[in-house]
Amino acid sequence: MWHTAYRFLTYDKSKLFGILAGIIMSVVLIGQQLGIFNNMTESVRGLAFKYPDYVWVISLKTQSVTQLQAIDVRVGRQLQSIPGVQRVYPLVLASGSAKSARGSKSGLPFQLVGVQTPDFVGGATQYVSGTNLADLMNEGAVIIDKSALPTMDNIRVGEFFTINDQRVYVSGLSVGMTGFGSTYGITTLERARKLSGQSTNYVNAYLVAVDTTQASQQAVIEQIKTNIGQVRAVVGRKFGGETLSFMLATSNIAVSFGMMVAFALVAGFVIVGLTLYSSVNDRLRDYGTIKAIGGSNSLIRRLILTQAVLYAIVGFGIGFGLLELIRRAMAGGQMSIYYPGWLIAALIGITLLISVVSSLIALRRITRLEPVQIFRM
Repeated sequence: MWHTAYRFLTYDKSKLFGILAGIIMSVVLIGQQLGIFNNMTESVRGLAFKYPDYVWVISLKTQSVTQLQAIDVRVGRQLQSIPGVQRVYPLVLASGSAKSARGSKSGLPFQLVGVQTPDFVGGATQYVSGTNLADLMNEGAVIIDKSALPTMDNIRVGEFFTINDQRVYVSGLSVGMTGFGSTYGITTLERARKLSGQSTNYVNAYLVAVDTTQASQQAVIEQIKTNIGQVRAVVGRKFGGETLSFMLATSNIAVSFGMMVAFALVAGFVIVGLTLYSSVNDRLRDYGTIKAIGGSNSLIRRLILTQAVLYAIVGFGIGFGLLELIRRAMAGGQMSIYYPGWLIAALIGITLLISVVSSLIALRRITRLEPVQIFRM
């Protein structure tokens, strides 16, 4: 069956290339859009995505990890007294305008993250080799993400630049420390306040490490809710989800991506369906001959569906190869993408769906063909 299907498949090269082009186009467009959307959802969750297992203590007004409202530093002292709280890490988040020594402004909004020494909880979780977090103790030291280098005149470690017109220098590079449409710079609490003009009486969040041998995370959260009324506590993983939901609810980004995916899917169906139907029409005498010599509709169905599976295998293989080239070309940038397991499985399913459903359209013409009609063609 597979050999026969392969011979039918390769008989007309122009039809073969047309069908494969439709499948490859759909795989590449859908894969790229979903890959970028997946990367975007991780960027939107930002800092919460980096610290999903900590309890985040934030202002009641805060709806997103990218818009952390100020809370009083006295909250930190109150948190220390709650049973089950192991450590409390303050975090300052401030917006800034970065400018290179050459005078060029960063092409992205700059978010300055102030973390407490010597633990640096709230900063990046991965750094370029050679980056020493202890260097942040030096005057003016700031760590920036390596993906931001092209927007800052390819600044190097050790070189100076300004944040809000105040002189600082690059003490190291982080990896993957990016937000949605912004880049993060990491420094100490004190320096972040100085560069942004924030009061020493406020921070933007507290990251709480819970000693689960004494109390569960939920118990600590309930204690915070009961004893400290002006803030709320949420696990980082949930906070990231809230941030994503807030972004999707207040923008049309999801609709835009959804329309692009739908367009690629419909285009794939139209191209593959019409080309397959045309191919079947051209081979109608061959299929009719099979029926005339005793071939059943079941045999014809298996033959057509086997061709559809072969189209899907070849088309997906080429399409995913192109997606991998795109991924490598975009690696390390603000819009870098990757394809998790669920996305690859979805692409395989979409490819099979396009091929099989399109083949069913052509199959209806053959199954209705009576053997005697072959002699009238």
